[in-house]
Amino acid sequence: MTLELTARDRSMLDGEHGLSAAAAMKILVAFSNAIGAGRLLDIAGAHIDGCLYHGKAGLDFVERLVEGGGRVQVPTTLNVGSFDLIHPGMVKLPAAEEVPARRLMKAHLELGCQATFTCAPYQTRFRPSFGQQIAWGESNAIVFANSVIGARTNRYGDFIDLCCAMTGRAPAWGLHLSENRRGRILFELAFADPEPSDSLFVGIGLVIGQASGDRVPVIAGLPRPRDEDQLKALGAAAATTGAVALFHAVGITPEARTLDEVFQGHAPDETIRITRADIDHGLARLSSVPDGAPLAAVSLGTPHFSHEEWMRLLPLLREAAPGRRIPIYVNT
Repeated sequence: MTLELTARDRSMLDGEHGLSAAAAMKILVAFSNAIGAGRLLDIAGAHIDGCLYHGKAGLDFVERLVEGGGRVQVPTTLNVGSFDLIHPGMVKLPAAEEVPARRLMKAHLELGCQATFTCAPYQTRFRPSFGQQIAWGESNAIVFANSVIGARTNRYGDFIDLCCAMTGRAPAWGLHLSENRRGRILFELAFADPEPSDSLFVGIGLVIGQASGDRVPVIAGLPRPRDEDQLKALGAAAATTGAVALFHAVGITPEARTLDEVFQGHAPDETIRITRADIDHGLARLSSVPDGAPLAAVSLGTPHFSHEEWMRLLPLLREAAPGRRIPIYVNT
């Protein structure tokens, strides 16, 4: 398939918008050709996952864009960095890593990105709306945007997400297109839970992720969640055990009012019943520590804690015995 470019795309490719925009468009065109996209589409926003320092190559890439006068063309949020700029003393990085980590975060800001540094951009004022085309990195953010909000993004990796932000364009391919958002595999809950716990949603996510791979799962019989945080947990788990970028829950998520709607008139490729035993098994596999083993620390907030989660946690902390002196870390 031949990639069709608009006049503006070509002018960007030819360097009329600066060296950095030309480089970003060149990479985006090569990527689009590789995946077989026929055209590019406008995006309303981007979320960048490459601000976490993994080595010199990532820093070199972003600094070259800065040196070329690059600026993002759409509102662009940033995922977590390697360093806490507000509480620097809490991060125990070797000096050799701290300097480039700080520089990588700063370089993204120089491109015009927003200093969100969160893996939950949907909890900020830059939350997209239903049907909006976006280019997001970060697996939990991607599945939340697609599933819970109904925005449209593929699973964009490092560098490509930034190229989309620099050009304001993304390949018209994958989950950007309606026909690719239909359900492919049906999961039926074989039990009822009138007061679903947080762990239930995590367990369901673990099960459907492992069984789905990169197919779009549909869940029938999911209890109505207390809030978006339970759907956040489900999606994050599914994106961890599988490559799930979009799930549908019949009667709950915005593109799944009915089974017929979510499968777009097709039959599911496969139907799987989820039992309580499946959930228990999935949760048990999360830890290799035997029951009753002493705790050294507690870490919460992956994905980042919401305000509502804080409001539920604080009373629990007051009830817990304060004399145990177990450190508790909450990522926000």
